[in-house]
Amino acid sequence: MVKIYQTLKRFVIIFLIGSGAVQAQNSLFNSAYKGNLSLEVGMSSNQYAKSSLSMMGNEFSFTLNDATFNQPYDGIPSPNMRDLLSNQYRIAIGYTVKRGVQLQLNLDNFQYLLGNQRLNIDGYVTPGFDVIGGLEGTFNSTSVEMDTIGFRFSSNSTKLISMNLNLLQNLYRTKSRMFVLNAVYGIGLGALHTTSSVTFGSAYQNERSGMSGFAAMAQGGIRVEFLRHFYILPKLSAGILAQNNIGLDVSDASQKASQTLWVGQMSLNVGTVFFLGKQKNCDCPHF
Repeated sequence: MVKIYQTLKRFVIIFLIGSGAVQAQNSLFNSAYKGNLSLEVGMSSNQYAKSSLSMMGNEFSFTLNDATFNQPYDGIPSPNMRDLLSNQYRIAIGYTVKRGVQLQLNLDNFQYLLGNQRLNIDGYVTPGFDVIGGLEGTFNSTSVEMDTIGFRFSSNSTKLISMNLNLLQNLYRTKSRMFVLNAVYGIGLGALHTTSSVTFGSAYQNERSGMSGFAAMAQGGIRVEFLRHFYILPKLSAGILAQNNIGLDVSDASQKASQTLWVGQMSLNVGTVFFLGKQKNCDCPHF
């Protein structure tokens, strides 16, 4: 009898422990809960407002007024893993610091170039300096065709490393939370690193890279969540890229360009969200 009693006692204890574990695992996951971590990747399409580009050096100082800048392709590019890092991509890691409030570290890659157009120039270029395109003289709102002077400028990669503060607001969810709609909106501030190339000057130059300025962005979107841990996030963003130190010539530090560029962005992102903390501190299961 004693052995039977001990066996039954052990069985009950094991059953209760197992029931508690199952109950914890069956608790509903809340994607906006404090302590959740999210990983997100996406592709973007950007529109750039007209902007002035100023270029300075020992032999020149001029501004291209109200110039048009374009991204190098139309729309959002289809993913190409072999060429992913040459596109306008987004990578983000987020942490929910309190329910519905998220801090997110972002890496956005922008690309743009000076479209073929008639330039309006103010300033001067020392005669004989621009042996590539032949731009020289003093300019006062002078209109010049790009094809005539052969001038080119492009940002092959402008990376924005920023910290964002996002708010998550529930719009709809099923009882099981297998399908959830959350509004996401927030602001971000960060630093810019630019890799640029220019056709101008005394010789053809290789790409020049370096820290170039800062940026501020605001964004909003709808996070479509399914299976509790995965989501698709279409998002609209807008902000300003303020660059005051775009390098032009690796052999002459005095040569640089500056620009303040407004940008509007449409991005399509996919991500996953999960909980890393101890289970007893949250009513949600581990991923």
